[in-house]
Amino acid sequence: MISLFPERGAPVLFEAELDSTNTRLKAMAAYAEPGTVIAAGRQTGGRGRLGRSFASPSGGVYLSMLLAPAADMRACLTLTPTAAVAVRRALKKVCGLGADIKWPNDLQFGGKKICGILTESVTAGGSFKLIIGIGVNLNTGMDELPLELHDTACSVYSVTGRYTPQEAVIRAIVDELDSAYAHWVVNSHWALDDYRAACASLGHRVQRGSVCGEAVAITDDFALLIRTDAGELIPVSSGEILYA
Repeated sequence: MISLFPERGAPVLFEAELDSTNTRLKAMAAYAEPGTVIAAGRQTGGRGRLGRSFASPSGGVYLSMLLAPAADMRACLTLTPTAAVAVRRALKKVCGLGADIKWPNDLQFGGKKICGILTESVTAGGSFKLIIGIGVNLNTGMDELPLELHDTACSVYSVTGRYTPQEAVIRAIVDELDSAYAHWVVNSHWALDDYRAACASLGHRVQRGSVCGEAVAITDDFALLIRTDAGELIPVSSGEILYA
């Protein structure tokens, strides 16, 4: 692995191809320093929510960061949307791309997914740790994405028409995550205003399991508040929504 940004306290390690940055970091969690980042230019076994595969062709940016938060699980639930805000800032800074957030944590442009985020917990070395995994379709051509994703996914390159150096995006994401986490430690709702402003799910008719209605607000705990056809307000705090 190549060590990037040696001036940063915790290491940022890069390999051109890995099975999964989350899987690799999970194997290192017992001895790796909190803040350690594993990054790759391609994944052969990328994973998304609910054990789904995550398409990870060459040209993307795939990275995972190890955290050891001294907070209860309820507070830690706000880390994933906080990471979405951090990655959105990084893409805006480096690529000039103003992505939207689809609740709870996907980044989209024009309604198509451009970045996925997967947070996993692990008990290692007798302590609780979190791994935040991020996958960005950066310089990926549409012909490199599976055909079945063409209607639902895009890349920074397909939107901007410009090549963006992977290392610049890795640095920006790591810097923004470091900053966001430092703020989060002091205030776990630090990213709430930015998240609300960027969330494109509001105003849509959505479905989460048996709950169906209009997404009307983001609560103070980053839950999605749905107004059902009967007028009932139901907060949904986890899972995946479908646009109905």
